[in-house]
Amino acid sequence: MQGESVRSAPSAIANPHASLFARMLCLCLWGLTGCVEQRDAEVLPDPGTSSGSACEGVAPRTLEEVHAAHFAAERPTGCTVGCHDTGAGGLTFRDAHELWQATVQRPSPGAPSLLLVEPGHPERSRLYLKLLPDAQGRMPQGGPFLDAAALQDVAGWICAGAPEPTTSATDGGLPIHPVPTLDTLTPSSVQEGVGEVVLSVAGGGFVDESQVEIDGIAVATTHDGPQRLEARVAASLTARAGTHLVRVVTPAPGGGASAGLDFTVTATGVVLPTVSSLSPCGTVAGSGAFTLTVQGTNFKEGASLSFNGTTVAATFINSGELRASIPAALVASAPTGNAATVTVVHPAPGRETSAPVTFGVASKVSTLASDVQPIFTATCATSGCHATASTPVNLTPGSAYAELVGVPTSSKGCGQRLRVQACGPLRGQSFLIDKILATNSSPACSGGAMPKGSPLSAAQKQAIIDWVAQGAPR
Repeated sequence: MQGESVRSAPSAIANPHASLFARMLCLCLWGLTGCVEQRDAEVLPDPGTSSGSACEGVAPRTLEEVHAAHFAAERPTGCTVGCHDTGAGGLTFRDAHELWQATVQRPSPGAPSLLLVEPGHPERSRLYLKLLPDAQGRMPQGGPFLDAAALQDVAGWICAGAPEPTTSATDGGLPIHPVPTLDTLTPSSVQEGVGEVVLSVAGGGFVDESQVEIDGIAVATTHDGPQRLEARVAASLTARAGTHLVRVVTPAPGGGASAGLDFTVTATGVVLPTVSSLSPCGTVAGSGAFTLTVQGTNFKEGASLSFNGTTVAATFINSGELRASIPAALVASAPTGNAATVTVVHPAPGRETSAPVTFGVASKVSTLASDVQPIFTATCATSGCHATASTPVNLTPGSAYAELVGVPTSSKGCGQRLRVQACGPLRGQSFLIDKILATNSSPACSGGAMPKGSPLSAAQKQAIIDWVAQGAPR
């Protein structure tokens, strides 16, 4: 699959694969100690002066492949020994994974308007621009430069979305664990005195070593695939009313801790509000203020909303409906994952709080016909794949909507998940999102990523996410 069409620098047309990493990082992109420093003012090629594509015809590559072939210490163009392995210039990396951490989505100190590596966009990555043949102070300074095939490998990695390596040389070749994410807890609340509770923890990036912690203390955890864990909550913890923080922790290499969710033990007789639906369920960032209708049960007069952490006054309609005016500032930009959280909060003294539900916020308008269907047609609805009624999911024009939106997936290990949940842009909500964002280290509930063989570009993935986040319109 070819990358999306993007505008590139003039020199990128002459040599569309002139992008490179390692020596450029070593030889003073940041004025590193122990390396020759380029002090002259530089003018980078203008990435917006041509309609060519820096990703056109480039085969996808992994950073493991690129690092081993071109960046490793034993390679003539390597850039670790005596330079970045000692933290020169404040940048430390010894293997492919550390290089990924240091550069991908990181702002460029020397060109604040650019990222060092912007996934899917070599023409907007400073590393790429600095390595173009006509860049002033081209890196590595004085050479040797990588040949055309090597440069094509590097371009292939960036155009494939600059995916994270799955193993780390500094940890003996062990697989890199993904950072876990936490989406929902079931149940999210219980009444005091209920005894031991089996807590279903849904999220992503779970591995066998992942552990559920409650208030910072590890509890007995059962692994049930990359997106579900079960944790045993002791009777002693549910004996008294209170709120407890639940998170998932995965050990190194890689790994880390997820964001936390509250597990609430309510006092006897206390009834929590519940949210069943939001209308609208999503919007597009920058669209302005709107009225949000919240439906559910057990709402009290004086209840308010928490919209992605900000308190918003609500109008009590009845015990099953609230309405609130959401200010434009709260949806001026898309939040992480294109998902905001909404909870209902009762007034004092109880301040009982519902479990959070997701409100989608797309980064831009994305429709099925104009933005998503062309991606399906080019990469999925092809011969032998999702192109006929006999295939599991028919993604051809005129069929994709009915095959996806609101339809439960039949894939094993994915529970009751819908193929596309309108306004559900998280991996744990929409099976389609789970499949396009899956990696080797963070597989989908049903296994590997789609489309097979050639991943979507970062821009293509975002177009699909934006479509789902704003409600999956036709």
